[in-house]
Amino acid sequence: MIVLVRHGERADNCLIESKNVQNPHDPHLTPKGCEQAQLAGKQILKVIEEYRKIEIQSSPFLRCIMTAKNIAQQIKKDEISLYTEICETLYSNFFSSNPLPRLIINKNPNLTYFSGISLIDKQNEQNFYPETLEDVNLRILNYVQKLLEKIEDDQCIILVTHQRPLKTILEYFSQQTDDVGYCKVISIKKGDSMQLEECQLTTY
Repeated sequence: MIVLVRHGERADNCLIESKNVQNPHDPHLTPKGCEQAQLAGKQILKVIEEYRKIEIQSSPFLRCIMTAKNIAQQIKKDEISLYTEICETLYSNFFSSNPLPRLIINKNPNLTYFSGISLIDKQNEQNFYPETLEDVNLRILNYVQKLLEKIEDDQCIILVTHQRPLKTILEYFSQQTDDVGYCKVISIKKGDSMQLEECQLTTY
C-alpha cells in the first residue's frame, strides 16, 4: 500500500511564525502544523497495522521533512528518505530559479530541525525546473506507478508531500480535489495487477 499525506500548516501562512522563516521558498511548520502532523501519524498508524515493512519517504522541502518526522514519531520509525520526485510543483511563477539546491536541508543539514531522525538523501540530480502542470502530473503518476511495480504485499510506503501530488492522484481517480487541506491523507492499495488504474483509492 502507498499512503500519501500533505504537509502541515506552513509558517509563511501564519502572521507570527512568518517572521521566523529563514528561506521564503522553504518555510518551516508552525506549532499547529506539528500538531496536525502528529494527528495524521496517529491516523496512519491505524491504517498500516497489517503491514510489516513500513518506509517513510519525504519531499526535501522543510515543511514536509518536519511533517514526516512527526509522523515517524507516532508510528515508531526512525528513518526518512528524501526524494525530489515527490517535491513541490516547480513552476516558474512560484520560483525564479530552481529552489532545490537552496533548500534548508541542502544548505544547513545540521540544524535542530533534522535532529532525532535519520535522513537518507535519495534526491534525484535531474533538474525538474521549470515545470508545467502536465510535467508535475507525469512526475507524480510515473513515480507512484514505479513504486507499485516493486512494492511487496506486506509493505507500506508513506509519501509525505505537497497539495498538488494528492490532487494529481485524486484527479486520476476522478475524485473531488477541494478537500486537500493540511495533512490530508489518502491511500492506494494494489488490486489484481500492479497498474495504478487497478488500485483501490481511499481518502481519510
